[in-house]
Amino acid sequence: MKAPFLTTKRVSLLVPTLAILVRQGVRVVVNTRIPEEHEDYLYHEAEKSISLLHAHGVTVLFTGGHHRKLVVIDREVLYEGSLNILSQNDSCEIMRRIESVELARQTVRFIKLDRFLTQ
Repeated sequence: MKAPFLTTKRVSLLVPTLAILVRQGVRVVVNTRIPEEHEDYLYHEAEKSISLLHAHGVTVLFTGGHHRKLVVIDREVLYEGSLNILSQNDSCEIMRRIESVELARQTVRFIKLDRFLTQ
């Protein structure tokens, strides 16, 4: 997942599912902004959310200055759009699901995370 913003409310809703995946041996990786790029409230939300994700075995990577909202599942399903799934609870934003090994691969390579997903 590539999500620029994290909120504890939204991350808390997703952690049970992510924790099950981790226990099943699935490598779950979240790429987000460096917490210091956020001000006050969002900084603290990011810190708490990152701790929560780490506590459940989720790998968290940091990329400065990004604003992309992407999800790649099993290197074959791509979600892309304007919805930040790790912070939004009530939004009119959208995500499009695309089943394509090639587009998932291209996206991971484009965002330069392929070296982290080789395991």
